[in-house]
Amino acid sequence: MKERIQDIKSISDQIDRAIATGNKIKITKLIDDMMHACKNIKTQLEEKKKVSNDIKVENINMIPFIYKPILKKNYYEGTYLEEFAEMRTSELKDAKVLDIHNKFWKTHEVLRGNIFGSLPSELISKDALNKLKYFGWDEVHVDVLEVQKRGCKMQELMEYCELQYNHFLIVNEKSSGTELILHYDI
Repeated sequence: MKERIQDIKSISDQIDRAIATGNKIKITKLIDDMMHACKNIKTQLEEKKKVSNDIKVENINMIPFIYKPILKKNYYEGTYLEEFAEMRTSELKDAKVLDIHNKFWKTHEVLRGNIFGSLPSELISKDALNKLKYFGWDEVHVDVLEVQKRGCKMQELMEYCELQYNHFLIVNEKSSGTELILHYDI
């Protein structure tokens, strides 16, 4: 779908140029291309919505977390995530909660998602919480959703989460073997 969105952006730029030159035939063709690209995106979204029929989740809890925000839109480009991970580790060490963080995430195996630094607030002291906030971490409410039924592949569950939630992690709670979606209300 990202490719289709890039197509739309490209077509939009071409329309701007065609308008500037007054080429009405080119403008008409580009508008048709734009409509076709939009229809393709709509079709893809409808197909992804069908997958959601094979997924059933139940909201089982809401927990306050503290999380380190991503400050870059295209965070997979370059070395941003490596630098982010180093900074996260350093800040957790300074707040004296790295062990707590690591123990929590060892019992909750991250399968997919777009949050790269977080921890339930109730596991750490108020002083540690304030120190992390000083470093730029934010408090957030996290809805804990239990995946009760999943008749699809992990990639389709990931796409479902991308449609339903802006910020999330899909985790496996090791003690129970339960798949959970942590929805960060950011």
